[in-house]
Amino acid sequence: MFLSYVNSLIGNRPNTYTFTKALAEDMLQNESGNLPVAIVRPSIVISSVNEPVAGWVDNYNGPTGIIAAAGKGFFRTMLCHENKVADLVPVDIVINLMICAAWKTAVKYKNSNGAQGITVYNCCTGQRNPISWKQFVNYSFESMRQNPLSHITWYPDGQCRSNPISNAMCVFLLHRLPAHVLDLFSLLTGKKPFMVRIQNKLDKAAKCLEYFSTQEWRFLDDNVRELNASLSLEDRRVFSFDVTEIDWPKYIANYVLGIRTFIFKEQASSLPQARKRLYKMLWIHRLSKLLMILLVWRLLMLRSSVARSSWHLFIDLVLRLHRLIPFMQ
Repeated sequence: MFLSYVNSLIGNRPNTYTFTKALAEDMLQNESGNLPVAIVRPSIVISSVNEPVAGWVDNYNGPTGIIAAAGKGFFRTMLCHENKVADLVPVDIVINLMICAAWKTAVKYKNSNGAQGITVYNCCTGQRNPISWKQFVNYSFESMRQNPLSHITWYPDGQCRSNPISNAMCVFLLHRLPAHVLDLFSLLTGKKPFMVRIQNKLDKAAKCLEYFSTQEWRFLDDNVRELNASLSLEDRRVFSFDVTEIDWPKYIANYVLGIRTFIFKEQASSLPQARKRLYKMLWIHRLSKLLMILLVWRLLMLRSSVARSSWHLFIDLVLRLHRLIPFMQ
């Protein structure tokens, strides 16, 4: 009952978060009067690029929770159009822009004797320094394997899938089924099950992100560029919000390392042991894939005469080619 009421209230918006942001903007537009007001609209906010330190992050919101789970090895598929732009922006760039926007708004208010409109600053990277979801995912996995988390449950790997049916099947096989198996094992060994609960949370997080990972928008940032151009060189250095300066591979490497450091509270001294475990998990991952292929093939051989005939034909062809090799030499 409550959820249906919420859905009718927010309309076609993906969640209450975006709805309340729109409400706040509408209130400012209608009720601010002559107050010195500006609006800063960030896109998807993730870890810092520079301040307080590179990679700083303190919550699981947005892609961070997904990356954290993927780093642990139990998040492996997501509905995502990998060639669309992932409009991500570092948190310290947003803060610096807010500070400068407040200054600019105050100056304009003073110079215009209180008569001014509301300037909107779209804080985004999609126009001047775009990165696709595919690049973001690939850079993230590269960094996870270079600086792995401790106590991973499986080798970090995964894929974006644009087909909802294919993704739903993979969610069941790669997320749901292993979670229930692990929880059953926990119950049998007298431990508290937790994987299904974690997967439920991850599913909710993934669904929230799907709205943004399957669509693409073009946010104009002319006001941001104009504001940056009006600053002195020193102010641009101190309050930097120029998104063209973001080096994505380096930034995402720090982002993943920041998740390790600030979310999981893991020390750099644990990296050698974590890399050893990652190497073991890599071989377990490869062997499990090989066993799965052999199992599927075995089932096909037992149940399908076409598969058996194809296999015998293939073996016969290989043997014929092998006998021909001496004559070809």
